[in-house]
Amino acid sequence: MQSILFFDTDNLLRDFSKNKTLNNYQPIFFDTDINSVSDTEIAPYLDSEIISVFTHSNIISNAQLDKFKNLKLITTRSTGFNHIDLEYCKTRGITVCNVPKYGETTVAEFAFGLLLALARKIIQGRNGMAHNHVEISNYMGFDLFGKTIGIIGTGSIGRHMIGLAQGFGMKVIAYDPYPTEALKKLYVPSLQDIFKQADIISLHVPSTPQNHHMLDETAFSMMKQGVIIINTARGDLIDTQALYCAIRSGIVGGAGLDVLENEDFLIHDDVLTCPRATDRDMLLDSAMNLKLLQFRNVIATPHIAFNSVDAINRINATTFNNIMAFLKGKPVNVVG
Repeated sequence: MQSILFFDTDNLLRDFSKNKTLNNYQPIFFDTDINSVSDTEIAPYLDSEIISVFTHSNIISNAQLDKFKNLKLITTRSTGFNHIDLEYCKTRGITVCNVPKYGETTVAEFAFGLLLALARKIIQGRNGMAHNHVEISNYMGFDLFGKTIGIIGTGSIGRHMIGLAQGFGMKVIAYDPYPTEALKKLYVPSLQDIFKQADIISLHVPSTPQNHHMLDETAFSMMKQGVIIINTARGDLIDTQALYCAIRSGIVGGAGLDVLENEDFLIHDDVLTCPRATDRDMLLDSAMNLKLLQFRNVIATPHIAFNSVDAINRINATTFNNIMAFLKGKPVNVVG
């Protein structure tokens, strides 16, 4: 019997699979990412044609994929797919599928939660209570009503963020290189207009070469003093060192970051054994990330904006649909 390998799994995925038929394919679950599974563990399954990964399985390097000589499908349980080498997969004839929609409400709600926590200093207030050291004057925040929020990226998550902001009585401006007719009244001509006008900037775009370091030293220099930055998209949209300097100087008044550039060192205990542990840029970004965490006006969370029961169930359902469609010869949600 052929096996389908699932990496980065949890109990929700295992339970979800129990009632699913996979055309006599046997699901095999690994708790860790593909790079952390030992050669001994993976050896019995190297003839597998299908694998399913999450964003922690970084397969930009081809070392792992080279082991699977019969591999035909990679289905990632995420919308983003920058952790997969699409060009390599194309040369091998490997189909890559993603989950294009699952967390538009989930991620937008989390992003707005970060914004509320920053605006009203909720975490500082809680910590003061916990440590029996309450200074009311330290917890003065600001209203969201009437503030201008700049939404960069108006896909499904960005659109939900717009709806939440409008519900709070905020003025919304938006930028997207591929604007939609329904939001035409909200768009500004350029990113520079967002930088110059917004009190709050929230990022909802994919990681692409064009978007790399979208917020850099030049971008921060255009922004209002005290601007709030929210990022629940991808860490490399922001130049970490430039953000650090902008917070120190007061240009950025606060940042809510569910994603960080080269965040692996902060999220995974075993990262020191990974191939990139001696990568200069990764080490530098990791050091800067630790320094960012020392700011009281920075809230950083471990890439969990997607992580609700409802969203995970949608991810799992779409992943199994991707597999079944491929087995029927009609792949869906193909990327690249």
